[in-house]
Amino acid sequence: MLAAAIIGLGWRYYNDKLLVKKLSLEYDLSKEKERLKNYSSQLEELVAERTKELRKSEAMLKTLHEYANDGIVIMDDKGVIMDVNKKAADIHGYEKAELIGKNIEILELEKHHTIGYERMNRLLSGEPLVFETEHLRKDGSTIALEISAKAIKIDGDILIQSIHRDITEKKRLQAQLLHSQKMESIGTLAGGIAHDFNNILTTVLGYSDLILIDENLSPEVAKKVRVIETAARKASSLVSKLLSFARRGSIEPVPFDINQVVNETVEMLSRIISNDITIKRSFNVRIPPVMGDVNQVEQILMNLIINAKDAISGNGEITISTSTVELSSEGFSLPADIRKGQYVKLSVSDTGKGIPEEHRERIFEPFFTTQGVGKGTGLGLAMVYGIVKEHGGYITVDSEIGVGTTFDIYLPVAEARTPGSRSDLIDNGKSVGEILVVDDEFTVLDLIKETLLRNGFSVKAFDNPLQGLNYFRTNSKKVSLVIADIVMPEMDGIQLIESIRELNPNIKIIATTGFSQNLGDIEVEGFLKKPFQSSKLMSIVREVLNGEDDAVNLK
Repeated sequence: MLAAAIIGLGWRYYNDKLLVKKLSLEYDLSKEKERLKNYSSQLEELVAERTKELRKSEAMLKTLHEYANDGIVIMDDKGVIMDVNKKAADIHGYEKAELIGKNIEILELEKHHTIGYERMNRLLSGEPLVFETEHLRKDGSTIALEISAKAIKIDGDILIQSIHRDITEKKRLQAQLLHSQKMESIGTLAGGIAHDFNNILTTVLGYSDLILIDENLSPEVAKKVRVIETAARKASSLVSKLLSFARRGSIEPVPFDINQVVNETVEMLSRIISNDITIKRSFNVRIPPVMGDVNQVEQILMNLIINAKDAISGNGEITISTSTVELSSEGFSLPADIRKGQYVKLSVSDTGKGIPEEHRERIFEPFFTTQGVGKGTGLGLAMVYGIVKEHGGYITVDSEIGVGTTFDIYLPVAEARTPGSRSDLIDNGKSVGEILVVDDEFTVLDLIKETLLRNGFSVKAFDNPLQGLNYFRTNSKKVSLVIADIVMPEMDGIQLIESIRELNPNIKIIATTGFSQNLGDIEVEGFLKKPFQSSKLMSIVREVLNGEDDAVNLK
């Protein structure tokens, strides 16, 4: 019995111990479950937070990609477009869906396909590239691009990522600047050549004049001299056109009605215009006056109308219109030297054959012509360009083969000006002292000296402006008149005139030059344009000495 009781107690103790252990395990499991549950909840919150951040980051990256200032194109290693952003689609004129899945070749010019393959191979070899190229838009027009591209690896696939920057406007401005610099260089060259020719022609015309006044000259010799004189005049006309292009011609600006000038020019040219060609005029009747040289603006019109006539085969129309426009940087691609403000727009249009694109950039160059030998000098449009620039204006050309050509000329409107005044520096006395002549060109200097001596004047001549100034400094009371060339080495005519005025403000001065560019704000009593004849020289000398002139401002 006792043994049985002991055994029973032992089993009970064992069972109780098992129960305690079981309860303990259940408690531990419950606690662990609670802890795991907490961990799970925290993990879910963390995942949700990280997922939210990831989505936010993806959205930001997508926004940056989609609305970047530059185009972004992603393609596979075969050149198939996998993705583009909005900017890339816009600059090419497509919707995004129209580009995705297409080969990049649809955007490339056909002539660039070969180099496109070469660039792809270099990119796939791991070489990053930055290059400039042209792409085709959907409408067939071209755009200039700067492209930065490199290969990237995503999930084992090699992709090409490229950044497209539209540099079309930048290229246009660069081309405009280069063209402007080129035209300026050509103008400088043309002006220099014309200056030298003017000195030569002054000698030819001047001495021809002196020979012809010789009473003992035979008719046969006189006839030959007149042939020389006629040839020199033709050469002078050619030089004048060169100077107009170089913007170094002498202009006489006055306010004038552009509509009246158009009417007068059309009437003058109507005799040489075929009856098959109709000239139409469309005027703004309330147009403000233009400040400029009427004769030179007539030259512009004559050249453009004659060119329009020559461009028309058979029936056609020439339309000349005037209007007022406000030029600003908005809506107009203005050159750097053109001021904003109100301009008179003069347009000459024709229905002729048009100008080929490859010729348009060169049409304003001197001696450029598409006409046959002997049919044109190639100076017409060069002269037009120079005159427009000299007037502070702006010229554009628009042309389409088989449709016609339009030249638009913008000239500044006249500003209200108050005429300058000066004290009367002219002495009406008839006594004449020495005439001081300064010109660095020996032949011109000798011509002026001989002409004056033949007419009874006392002359002191110098080919060096510094020597001439030194002579005047010590002999100013003996000198009644100074004749000075404007363009000279060491000291130009402007500096010489200023220095002489400081020594004697009342001295009478005649300036001679072949062009009037950069003449400053100097007043002289006479202006003699090269080339000139001896008779013209004497006419101006007598006018100045007799006080029949007004001071001329050379600005």
